[in-house]
This record gives sequence, structure tokens and C-alpha cells, in this order.
Amino acid sequence: MERTISSEKVGAKIVEWYSCLISKSYEQAILLKNEVKQLISSIDPNDKLTAYYSLVHFKYNILVSRYNKNKCSQKIDPFDEITKIDDMLKYLYYFVSGQYEFTQERYLSAVKMFRKAERLLEYVNDEAEEAEFYQYNGLVYYRLNQYLVASSYIEQAKLIFDRLQYKEPSINCQIVLAGIHQELKNTEKGEKILKEALGQAIDIPIVYAQVLRTLGLNKQAQQKYAEAEIYFKQALEYPEHKDTIFGVKNKLQFSQRPF
Repeated sequence: MERTISSEKVGAKIVEWYSCLISKSYEQAILLKNEVKQLISSIDPNDKLTAYYSLVHFKYNILVSRYNKNKCSQKIDPFDEITKIDDMLKYLYYFVSGQYEFTQERYLSAVKMFRKAERLLEYVNDEAEEAEFYQYNGLVYYRLNQYLVASSYIEQAKLIFDRLQYKEPSINCQIVLAGIHQELKNTEKGEKILKEALGQAIDIPIVYAQVLRTLGLNKQAQQKYAEAEIYFKQALEYPEHKDTIFGVKNKLQFSQRPF
């Protein structure tokens, strides 16, 4: 490929790739990843473009590992001269670092990174990026059992995802909200949310199966074990779910069930 491609065009293509990661357009993200890799190799990128590519590539790896049996094990390279990078890249660095800490189940460390990112959120001129920031904050507070804070962040994220018509991220928010209601012993409300999500996820098999699994957990919390087993088995009927980390957890449910 001739070196006639501008760094601006490559940067625009990375932005497009990044947008696919936020919307969870998995197949398109894979195609764009390969396209961006070819474009990057065809030019002499500047430090800013290289940093941006590295951060988005790391974020891509987090998405790819999301449903894998193994957690994301790649470490993010620190920027030795972070103060020389513009504010948007600083934000992305802290946010992606927080995402990595979250995948490693180091939730307090993730909170610290997200707080640093939040100070720079005003430099983010993208609603989808803002929504994902709220979503991850909700997730980390959910893991820390701070359910009211988690619910506030997740509801903000869902509102934006719905406005942008980002279906999968919106459904993922519903799953978390249902989980929060379940933890707060409001299983009926959680079940209602999940059944609404199930209807919306019908054309996304891997998400549909995840909703089925969560319905199973909801029934298990109510000690309705026979109904829970039905949902778990239905989820495992989907190949997209069976071999993921969630599918493995489903199988464990059977081995540990009290019936």
C-alpha cells in the first residue's frame, strides 16, 4: 500500500473502530481492527496517533475477552509523559486503565482510575463514550455492593444508550438493574425488567442467553430451583453462550444445585 494516506484519515478510522467497541458491534469491530492495523502500518504515525491507537486496541482486547473463559491478561503500557498528551487522551488512558482493573477484579483500583477519568469527562464530546463511562462506574459500584450509587450510574447510561438506539449496551444495563433489585430482595421487579429485556434481545443470541441465565439466577434467589434449572438449560442451548465464561458458570450451577 502506498504511503499516501493521511494521519487524519487513519485517526478517523480509529474513531469509527472505537465507536463500534462502545456499541458492542463485535463483528464490525473485528473488521475495523484489521483495517486500522493495515492503515497504521502504511504511515509514519505521530506520538498522539500512536497513543490513541494503543488505547483503542487495548479496549478492543477487553471486549474480545469479555465472553472468554480467560480474563483479559494484557497489561496496559503506562505513558511516561502523560502530561504531554491532550486531555481527551488522558481521559481515555484513565478510563481504559480502570476497565482493565475491573476485568482483574481490582474494583477499588478501578474506582480510583474512573475518578481521575471523571475529572476529564468534560473533554469528551461523545454521548456514547459518556454513557459507557457511566455504565462502567455502575458496574464497579455494583461489584462493591453500593447498589444505590450503581443504580444511579446505570440508569444514566441506559438513558443515553436508548436515545442513541444502542440496543445491546442498553440491555446489559437492564441486566445490571435487575441484579440490583435482586440483591435488594425485590426479585419480582428484577424479573419484570429481565422479561422486558428478553423480548428486546431476541435477535442477539449471546445477549438473549445471558438474560435467560440471569432469569435463572433470579429464580434461584427465590429458591425456585426447578424454574431456575429450566432457564439455565435454555441458555446453554445457545452455542454463543455455552462456551463462554457465563456458560461455564451455568454448568457449575447444576453441579452445586441443592435439588
